[in-house]
Amino acid sequence: MIPFLDLQAQHRALEKELTEVFRQALLSASFIGGTQVENFEKEFAEFCETRYCVGVSNGTDALRLALIAAGVKEGDEVITVPNTFIATTEAISQAGARPVFVDVDEHTCNMDPNKLEDYLKKRFTSNVSRFTSHASRSTGQLKAIIPVHLY
Repeated sequence: MIPFLDLQAQHRALEKELTEVFRQALLSASFIGGTQVENFEKEFAEFCETRYCVGVSNGTDALRLALIAAGVKEGDEVITVPNTFIATTEAISQAGARPVFVDVDEHTCNMDPNKLEDYLKKRFTSNVSRFTSHASRSTGQLKAIIPVHLY
């Protein structure tokens, strides 16, 4: 039997490096902030060829802050998939928005682009502003799409 997720295998090659970084964090007691986080932010910003990077404690915070930075606010709507981990919809809710679900493709388990297109066509008519909603259950402005990639 092949395990669904083998966390040991994915970290085996990095074990010595991860152990040393953990050891340094223990010795410095800089679990939040500190030089290790600052160095990570600087190196990752350079890797991404951008000026800034902000390290956060988890993916939920990363999604929430990205939504807020993108201008998502109370009453807005964000499209995502129904088969995502709860953190996706939690981040949408924490940003003040409402999740709207578009189903997945049965073969890829990722957001079905055809279903997304159908939803958007139904929601926005071509003869009025594309920001005017015509979906009966829609109450807010559609602000973002989080097409979660699984597997």
